[in-house]
Amino acid sequence: MTASNAPSDVVLDVSGLTKRFGGLVAVDSVDFQVRRRQIVSLIGPNGAGKTTFFNMVAGQYEPSGGRVIFNGKSLHGLRPHQITARGIGRTFQNIRLFTNETLLENVLVGMHSRLKSGPIASLLRLPSQRREEDEAREKGMALLHLVNLDRFANEAAGNLPYGMQRRLEMARALASEPQLLLLDEPTAGMNPQETVNMISLIRRVRDEFGVAVLLIEHDMQVVMGLSERVTVLNYGQKIAEGTPLDVQRNDNVIEAYLGRRHKRPEDEVADGGTH
Repeated sequence: MTASNAPSDVVLDVSGLTKRFGGLVAVDSVDFQVRRRQIVSLIGPNGAGKTTFFNMVAGQYEPSGGRVIFNGKSLHGLRPHQITARGIGRTFQNIRLFTNETLLENVLVGMHSRLKSGPIASLLRLPSQRREEDEAREKGMALLHLVNLDRFANEAAGNLPYGMQRRLEMARALASEPQLLLLDEPTAGMNPQETVNMISLIRRVRDEFGVAVLLIEHDMQVVMGLSERVTVLNYGQKIAEGTPLDVQRNDNVIEAYLGRRHKRPEDEVADGGTH
């Protein structure tokens, strides 16, 4: 499939994506699609290549082979900030916030790729620059309200507990106005109630902002309860893909992802999830 004839509802079209680190093949010829307004999970055991896959889509790693097409255009050779400007936002497995800055300042950083005022307007404090700054702050407060953090807008981000920092990172990613949101283990380290709240937030973000969501997640309750489609990697290769029910019943997934043949993902959900 070429970029010119990709279906209009496909926002991300990956084909043959490969990443080698010396003699190690971390991602091996993976084909993958995400459609508009779809919530898709990428799962697999530790070391399966999930975060490496994310890093290639987001521009942190240059692929060794294959291609990434976003909205019908290649992302080949683009830097992370350029890919963000194209419309891909992300959060990280290890939270990356400016801990000494306020919550609002962290969100404003996420808007950088969308601001139009140049350095001269900023230096001279032209009316257009002041107006844009006021609009940015208003939008930032709205995003903090979305993640239920607006009352802490002027607090230092480093003072927040872990679960709140996760939500702040989500607000910052949304500030770039993405069409595709990459979430790397968004519920990691959360307690059960925080996890439930994050699931609700992800659904709300998809519904209200119209974004597609691609997430890496180890909690099977989150994966099976939230995803419309699930793709499974093992040793860098795609071994299964389909609805949550399809994946639950796939013998390759049961063996590779869970490490044993006789316990299915739905049993793991009953036991409280796999981390």
